[in-house]
Amino acid sequence: MGHPDPRPRRTRDAILGAFTALVLTRRYDALRTADLIAAADIGRSTFYEHFPSKEAVLLAAVEPILRTLASAALGRASKAQVRAMLEHVWEQRGFARMLLDGRTGANLQRQLAALIAERLDTGTDATMVATAAAAAQLAMLRLWIGGAVPCTPAELALRMLACAALVSASGSASPRSGSLPPRSPAPTSPAP
Repeated sequence: MGHPDPRPRRTRDAILGAFTALVLTRRYDALRTADLIAAADIGRSTFYEHFPSKEAVLLAAVEPILRTLASAALGRASKAQVRAMLEHVWEQRGFARMLLDGRTGANLQRQLAALIAERLDTGTDATMVATAAAAAQLAMLRLWIGGAVPCTPAELALRMLACAALVSASGSASPRSGSLPPRSPAPTSPAP
């Protein structure tokens, strides 16, 4: 048996690494796909083999955060896991504020709702429940990083975990067994 080809994973990691480096030095809306291609040192067609757009790269980059939020909404994340994710988001709050607004924020909410919905039993209100839980999680995050509702990451983690009540209160959309498998651990950082 042969080993799987590591090149696709390396290329994907190079694109995500380039995205992370670039987005920390310039505004997301000023970042072009050509910038990602140059920073990752790959060809245009190679980029498009892995990602259909700059927005798809963004969604892949924030997926660990969205997975933690989805697990919290389903009552399957630990307080420590959610707190660590919140500490990381707080460190990047300027970028997070921009991401949570406008079209990008709506796309993040759809992606988060999809992650929640994939773990719900199908029912007539599964989409409503997943969308409501995603909206609640992101609204709390938006208010917190905007300074409208000051609290510690630990306090916010408890509130985010309480969103599981939205899911469990739904009659026909109960969480499926099993937790969301993390793709990669959420970065940790010191408390703000």
